[in-house]
Amino acid sequence: PSFCYRLFWRRSPETALIGSMENKSYAFAAGLFALLLGVAALLALYWLNGGKDESHDYIVVTKQNIGGLNPQAQVRYRGIRVGKVSDIRLDPDDYSNILVTISINGDVPLTRGTVAKLNYQGVTGLAHILLLETGKDLAPLKSDDEQPPRITMIPSLLEELGETGMA
Repeated sequence: PSFCYRLFWRRSPETALIGSMENKSYAFAAGLFALLLGVAALLALYWLNGGKDESHDYIVVTKQNIGGLNPQAQVRYRGIRVGKVSDIRLDPDDYSNILVTISINGDVPLTRGTVAKLNYQGVTGLAHILLLETGKDLAPLKSDDEQPPRITMIPSLLEELGETGMA
């Protein structure tokens, strides 16, 4: 019993010093691990947000029904995803107009001949805005964040068919 007591319960000063050094190294390793984990989490958040790309706001103006279009819907330029819908509201100057604010990546070459079209995707029918070039006016469409430029929305194929069927 006395041997076990000396071995496990009583420590010499040298053994006590080694024991506390081990505890400090474990604490240091745990703190370093927590710090590295925090840095990795911050980097993952930055990566998932995609950084902050330069974007410009434009306003799509339409008089037609935009059923199914929601904020955060995709905006595509000739089929490529280039932005998202930021806001949908009525025009305070003319209530027959619907104003759809879209945020577009800064490197997309929009011109004054650019038009918008409401398009639907797949079987689910998710609505998105498709930007197309008409080729009529190739002057660049300059974005001013105080008063965003306006883009006209042309009728979609379904609306054109519906209107010809009514006539």
